[in-house]
Amino acid sequence: MELKQFNRYLIYFISLFLISLGAAISIKANLGTAPLISIPYVCSLISKLSVGTVTFIFNIILISIQIILLKKDFEKRQLLQIVMGTIFSACIDFSLMLVSFLNPIDYISQILVLLISCVVIALGVLLEVKTEVVYLPADGFIYAISKVLNREFAKVKPYVDTSMVIIAAAASIIFLGYLAGVREGTIISAIIIGPIVNLLKNYLDSSIDKLI
Repeated sequence: MELKQFNRYLIYFISLFLISLGAAISIKANLGTAPLISIPYVCSLISKLSVGTVTFIFNIILISIQIILLKKDFEKRQLLQIVMGTIFSACIDFSLMLVSFLNPIDYISQILVLLISCVVIALGVLLEVKTEVVYLPADGFIYAISKVLNREFAKVKPYVDTSMVIIAAAASIIFLGYLAGVREGTIISAIIIGPIVNLLKNYLDSSIDKLI
């Protein structure tokens, strides 16, 4: 295996870990989860299953929607999303263990932890997209929509994220009787992760290209 090909796959697996770590940090901020896992998090509260387990089920649904949207344009290699989605789901539960020590005690600390989670997720998304190995199901879903609408990934992402937040909020109210996992932090994440991806892209694009 060539060095650049090895780097590509290494960076891709690092991106999976970073996205799962960022999602776990967002949960610990306790200001609402990142949009990426807002629906799985609420569904885990409803079903009593782990966040990782529900994320796996949610991933299968997103892959199915991609196939429906893209039809013949859906690349067969993207079926590997099932494998990578499984790894990612396990990484979420593992990351939650890693950040179990994070317990911000005041609002400023919560905001700081939330912002850190957004940067970590954005970096992971950038690396994932740049390596072009295979999308995570959530990002593959966004890519499918961006392709159908002929819009840039980063411009579509905030709208998809916001839609997921609304669905998560509605589900929590209907099935739990209260608003769970969705707060101001969720909205902040939905709005700023896409722009942070673009910002990091401007600074890191050339460096990543040299590696892969």
